[in-house]
Amino acid sequence: MTTTINKAEIQKFSNLADEWWDVKGKFKPLHMFNPIRIEYITEKLKYHFNIESNNDNFLNKINILDVGCGGGILCEPLSRLGAEVTGIDSNEKAIKVAKEHARIKKLKINYIHTELSKVEKCSFDIITCMEVLEHVEDINQIISISNDILKKNGVFFGSTINKTLTSYLLAILFAENVLQIVPKGTHEWKKFLKPNFVKKKFLENGFNDFEIQGVNYNPFKNRWSFSERTFINYMFFAIKS
Repeated sequence: MTTTINKAEIQKFSNLADEWWDVKGKFKPLHMFNPIRIEYITEKLKYHFNIESNNDNFLNKINILDVGCGGGILCEPLSRLGAEVTGIDSNEKAIKVAKEHARIKKLKINYIHTELSKVEKCSFDIITCMEVLEHVEDINQIISISNDILKKNGVFFGSTINKTLTSYLLAILFAENVLQIVPKGTHEWKKFLKPNFVKKKFLENGFNDFEIQGVNYNPFKNRWSFSERTFINYMFFAIKS
């Protein structure tokens, strides 16, 4: 099986590893994105698993695998909500940062320096793969392996960037070169993904109930919001058939 790892992408984020938890640093937009990601994921999970409670541990006993976890920005709030969280990343430096930060915050999160193909089959209720798909070598392989890893009726959550002229102008030229709120060279427009293409790949690989949610980032207010439009950023979920 060919690897989904892109060595150039690993090196790119390895150079930024020390900044994962600097909320004013290079990952500031990601930190600002986190609340709306958590809101989207938790609301869908409440519906999917028929969870009525809003207590602090309402994700108790739910096994979540965060693919491309980086420094653990998404893993930590999910862990605080009671989920049993495993974070994997091909970037060894990021995993070391994630482990140390979880230790400081006294959170029990299983961080592993590995790739998706090495994860045990049928072992997770949920897979999250946020801001990752536009950096991998083979999206079809990621989806196929994820289907094997998820338990029956498991859910895949993702977020990525649409391949449009607007996304090129705003996500690359404006964000990376003008405002410089994202490190230059973070994204390659050719790797951006149209929602219909992503949906097709999930349906071809044994998923159904595919749903897309547009999101919008306002750099001047430094705030993310849900949107009916998907021409730049969007989140989605798909259920294993």
